[in-house]
Amino acid sequence: MKAVILALLLAVSGGLVAQAQEVSPRVRTAAFIEVAAAKGLDCGLLRPWQAAALRALNLRDMEGWTAERHVELLGEVKRRLAETACDEETLNAWIEASYPGFDREMLPPYLVVYMTLAGMDAPPKVFAHTALRVDYGPALEAIEAKLDALEAAGVVPEGGKPWPEYIARTNAFVSQFLETLADPDASPAEVDQAAAWLAQTAHVIELWLGDEDRDG
Repeated sequence: MKAVILALLLAVSGGLVAQAQEVSPRVRTAAFIEVAAAKGLDCGLLRPWQAAALRALNLRDMEGWTAERHVELLGEVKRRLAETACDEETLNAWIEASYPGFDREMLPPYLVVYMTLAGMDAPPKVFAHTALRVDYGPALEAIEAKLDALEAAGVVPEGGKPWPEYIARTNAFVSQFLETLADPDASPAEVDQAAAWLAQTAHVIELWLGDEDRDG
């Protein structure tokens, strides 16, 4: 989804560049995505899980930023939020162009990671304490049904491999994160990154599950 978002961003935000030449391109990109998430949610253009997934993507892209760059970002976000209305053409065009990619590209890795963690006898505490569930059964049923629906619709997972292979590869990444959390020699930054991904997964999928319950 990252490549799709950045490509669309470059395509639809070119007209805004002249308004913000004082900020760096990376800050401009991060600010646009944050405003799209905030306004998309406030204006009913995005579902809560979609806005959260965009923000999670943005946070990962901003890892390693300096305090000065964060200050620069906050100022640019504040400015754009004040200037962006719900009917703003660039915002609506970007969200409309991005919308198909949410289900097809952005959601599947979260679904698979959640399914793997929730299926464990003792899910990692950072995941369990974000999901806040005692019974994962209904969540797993909904996730399996969604994955089956994506496959039936002809959606090809990232990497172009069959779904079973995609799921196995994603599970291998999950194992790496779990090993990092348990490794006493892992650096604080590595542990934080692994824990953040597990928490983001629980948060995004719980929001998605809430949407599924309301739509059902």
